Amino acid sequence: MPSSRPGRPRRTQAQGGTTLVELLMALALLAVGLLTHASLTVSGHRQGRSNAERRLAWEGLRTQVARLRDWDLADCYTAFDDSSANDPPGAPGSDFDVPGLEPISGSVGRVLVPASPASDGSGAIVLREDLVQPAFGLPLDLDGDGVLDDQPKDTLYRRLPVRLEVRWRGVHGEQSLGMTTWLGELQ
Repeated sequence: MPSSRPGRPRRTQAQGGTTLVELLMALALLAVGLLTHASLTVSGHRQGRSNAERRLAWEGLRTQVARLRDWDLADCYTAFDDSSANDPPGAPGSDFDVPGLEPISGSVGRVLVPASPASDGSGAIVLREDLVQPAFGLPLDLDGDGVLDDQPKDTLYRRLPVRLEVRWRGVHGEQSLGMTTWLGELQ
């Protein structure tokens, strides 16, 4: 009779190899790891494209501001007031393109100037110092006379606030970026 030692478990048949359950669990873990890696790779690629789009938009805004600063200040308001009827010769218009960005509604960039209906009831759009438009930094003394009044300053300004906006259809849907700046004297 074989003797068994106390305290030692009895040897059973040796176990070798892997079971089907262990193999399936290993495959499941591998699949989860691969799917996570693929998801992170796609997400990183989309974010990289989104960053590239934003860089293009900022560059488009900076380029347009440089063009505006070269424009004759006396003609700026009429060139960008959304009315082409009184535009000076060679006026660039308020819309501009940004190469590499897909436009929304036919336009990518737009130059905006503060505007208000004339107080005389004519329906004309004018620039006034007393406008309350925080996006443009108004109200503000635009002609430098020390008085904020409600008189049209379309041709009597020494500084002009402008807002530039870029809207495009990107990898994350509709995107926009904006910038407000001053043309003319900044003091």
